[in-house]
Amino acid sequence: MTVVRQIVLSSLSAVGATQEAKFYAELFAKEDPERFALILLDPRVLKNPLLESLTSNLQILSNLGLTPTLLIGALDDDRTSIRFQAQRLMRDLDSSGVKVAKLDTATYGLIADIRKRAQAGIIPILEMTERRGPASLTKLINDLRPIKIVSLQPSGGLNLNGNRRRNLRLREIDTIIDRHDITPGQQVFLRTVQRIEQDANEGRRAYVLASPLNLLSELFTTKGSGTFIRRGAAIARREDLSDLDHAALERAINRAFRRDIDPAFFGQPVMSAFLEPDFRAGAIFTRLNEQAYLSKFWVVPEAQGEGLARDVWERILDDVPAFFWRSRKANPFNDWYVSACDGMQLSGDWRVFWKGLEASELPQAIQSASDAPDDFNATASSQSE
Repeated sequence: MTVVRQIVLSSLSAVGATQEAKFYAELFAKEDPERFALILLDPRVLKNPLLESLTSNLQILSNLGLTPTLLIGALDDDRTSIRFQAQRLMRDLDSSGVKVAKLDTATYGLIADIRKRAQAGIIPILEMTERRGPASLTKLINDLRPIKIVSLQPSGGLNLNGNRRRNLRLREIDTIIDRHDITPGQQVFLRTVQRIEQDANEGRRAYVLASPLNLLSELFTTKGSGTFIRRGAAIARREDLSDLDHAALERAINRAFRRDIDPAFFGQPVMSAFLEPDFRAGAIFTRLNEQAYLSKFWVVPEAQGEGLARDVWERILDDVPAFFWRSRKANPFNDWYVSACDGMQLSGDWRVFWKGLEASELPQAIQSASDAPDDFNATASSQSE
């Protein structure tokens, strides 16, 4: 199994960096296997060539020891068609060497059955022939608590005005759902998401609209080509860090920067901080020469691709009209910074960015950012600060 796992992880370099794919594969493997992902299958993806792609991707997941729960019928009312599709998928996967088991969502003790099979490395295929009562999609999600809910459709994601929409917040659904470029299948899924969020228990859920062709990139990298749908994070502003869990905050920053921050950093005065409740993303401002300096801006690796950076950034823009920051030249996040800033200047090993500053303030800001001390331990190296 270890040899197979290494071969499969190497093949995932086709959908993103091998290290990134390995990180997510190992992250998912730490969770309860039945919670890995709930995949809603549009009937159109159960026909070739999309079916061949789906089968191939499920083979890879199975070889990694990952067992997504496949659901047929959540978006289809034809019971006869649902049963036929489930039987065909089971036959195709079985002939490809993927261990599968077919269950009906109305089965007594369904979650226990899913868990038992997932723990044995068997991918459950669920037939949803009754959408209400104990067999409803909301009830299934509440009980199963999947990390991701993926709707596989031929479109592969939302295209608005000819451009792929990578991230969508739940509150935006009403503003786009009746557009001419939203397909009927996409409308059904978007309304399903609204209904789930209205009726389901509280919890952190992510919804993805994707194609079988890009399923692996959606699951294992932050460069997915589908559409990621989420609530949007509640970002709180803090004026100091004294009453926070410093250990948890330090761990989050260390994971994000892949360096160890000097604990003395948390003893310094801050101007303000903008934090996601679990510290998965955040920003910390200090003052340099009486100007607002964005000292730390981060998203932990396991949350990248969720749009948290945009949530924090928009909260910053609501409260901080003018500020500046720096980033190392090799920081892969620089393209995002370039799109978000008002201006940028190279200075030594750094790129210095600014937002809302007057022209007369720029020379001092650039010099201050260039001369600012490194808050991370000197024994480590980093691409960014």
